[in-house]
Amino acid sequence: MDDASRHRQEDWERSLQAWRAKQAKEGKIPSVIIDHTKMKNHTPTKKDSPIFTKFLIFLAFAIPIAILGYALYINYLPFGYEKTYTLTIDQDGIISPLSNEIYITNAQGRKLLSLPEGVNGQVNIVLVPSVVLKNALVNVDIQGENVFIATEPDTSSMDWDYDWDFASSIPNGFEGTATFSTEEGCTHFNAYNEETLSLPNSKDLFESGPMTIYTKWKPSQVSAMAGNNQQIVGHFNWELWQGQNNVQFRVGRMNDANGTSYSISYPVNQDFFGKEHEALAIYSPSEEGNGYIELWIDDKVAGREFIAEDVIYKDYNGESPLNLGWSNHNYGNNPYFDGCIYQAKISDEVASNKQITNELFENINGTATIPIIGNGKISSVTLKVSQ
Repeated sequence: MDDASRHRQEDWERSLQAWRAKQAKEGKIPSVIIDHTKMKNHTPTKKDSPIFTKFLIFLAFAIPIAILGYALYINYLPFGYEKTYTLTIDQDGIISPLSNEIYITNAQGRKLLSLPEGVNGQVNIVLVPSVVLKNALVNVDIQGENVFIATEPDTSSMDWDYDWDFASSIPNGFEGTATFSTEEGCTHFNAYNEETLSLPNSKDLFESGPMTIYTKWKPSQVSAMAGNNQQIVGHFNWELWQGQNNVQFRVGRMNDANGTSYSISYPVNQDFFGKEHEALAIYSPSEEGNGYIELWIDDKVAGREFIAEDVIYKDYNGESPLNLGWSNHNYGNNPYFDGCIYQAKISDEVASNKQITNELFENINGTATIPIIGNGKISSVTLKVSQ
């Protein structure tokens, strides 16, 4: 730009400033001039919609209320509860549907995805509903062949070949160091003194056929610390054992000196000790291959184990008679039982279960476990729950 042009530019700017000053003084234009070049890049802040704000406030209150309401509903079920659960097992044994609310386990509690060989002994139907059941009713219907709901065997009409009352005195014929306690009303076994009882001349008894064994006993607090394999009553090739963690019914060896052994365990905890209990054990051999053993503790099924055609090996016990309080198993290293025995009974009959496939269970609280026993196949399971 030459000097003349520059002077003209300066004169024009001075005239513009003077004009602006005059207009501002007369109030015709604002004293602050907005720079529109800067406004081009300015984005005005968007104000929140009133409706959107109210919606956010609603959610802030509604979500925790809904969660609380759901928690209250599943715990208290103010409108009651009814639901039907169904499992089916196809020809290949595949269980469907896969569910965390209803499923099948083996006797040890392991969840099963299939039953290709059906039920050989015991399985459990487990119901874990999404709500909290309190005093609910569960109607169970099992469809299949030679499988049924486990019910306590009926012994009311059984003829007991041996019925020993240890609550009045030590029965005639028994020998040993255990003592009758008038104060406790039982025959007492002191583990510190290694006290036992045995029945002479019984080494060849209680092993040649089916049996039902019953006993009533009370393990002491000492028994809770003495260790496993404390014998309540047994014949070496079959035994009822008390442990610190379980009660067991064992049979075997089977068939010969190298045969297998079978056992059923019923888990116990510290509360089990110092109280009276009842055990019912069944040995049911079968030439047709349907043999089994079964154990019930305090009217509750501990389990049924399938033994097919196996039978107790008679000579496995050697010279061992019927013993109470101690077993010479494990090279004589088993601990002694400590506590009371009130009664023991043995029959050569098998206490039979009622073959029930439909049953109504009352007063179900929380999870329900329905034991199914038999030697056959399940085709479907239906549980109708109401509260």
